[in-house]
Amino acid sequence: MILTNYKSDNYYAKINQSKIYVDYVNSLAKIVDFHNISVQNIKRLVHFASRQHLGKIICNCDAASFKNFIKAGFKLEGKIDSYFKGESAFCMSYFISKKRKLYNKHSMENLILIQSLNAESTFVPDTTLKYNIRYAEKRDAKQMSELFSKVFFECPSPLFDEKYLKDNMNKRILYKTAVYNGKIISAASAYLNEEDLNAELINCATHPNYRNKGVVSNIISSFESDLISMGYMGIYSLSRATCTSINFALSKNNYKFRGRLINNCNIYGEFEDMNIWVKDFNN
Repeated sequence: MILTNYKSDNYYAKINQSKIYVDYVNSLAKIVDFHNISVQNIKRLVHFASRQHLGKIICNCDAASFKNFIKAGFKLEGKIDSYFKGESAFCMSYFISKKRKLYNKHSMENLILIQSLNAESTFVPDTTLKYNIRYAEKRDAKQMSELFSKVFFECPSPLFDEKYLKDNMNKRILYKTAVYNGKIISAASAYLNEEDLNAELINCATHPNYRNKGVVSNIISSFESDLISMGYMGIYSLSRATCTSINFALSKNNYKFRGRLINNCNIYGEFEDMNIWVKDFNN
């Protein structure tokens, strides 16, 4: 997810053979292992999440499990094409807290969405700024942490930590940068799901002095080319519904809007809605 917070005491647990991730900062639980899960087991997981005083429980399930989640009281909030080796994932949510269902920025979010959809597939790179897009190296960690701190203000995962960036680089998280005159002016990362052959685009950031030039859009396009060559079948991103720039960038790069996750992430101290944007490499 873009701009989700980090906390070391989040953990995985197994409840009746089903794996669940407990995320205290975002006050939610994510069901990770759902194959052959029964309605009764789903309800047990909801009960467990409720006992942890969490507000929401989510799962990206496959078509075979969809009906059982509906029967257990879950709501479909969106879809991610080509999530499971070419098959779609259904973004299912159960709101434990009644307040968690409510959102107050509906009009603004829909206006941003409409404007973004109107810009679909219109990306044209600005060739006046000569920069180089490349994979990040460990020596880039200091500049990258400075860029992320300037753009995000608060830490979405430990991105301000140089050691974290170095330790995670080129493992399950790929980082790309745009370099201009020896300075990193933009960066983004892709979280790889090697088992299901999908990737999540996260942490897109451009220095304020170099915005509106399509830099991050070019990084996104570069990621897509590499992922296709690696055999991945799709890429998706969860963007803040109130953030104009990232929604525009994804739509311009021909990502498709597939739904909205209500009050999904704790950003800067309040829950925010996340738009689901997807690109299916098979289409």
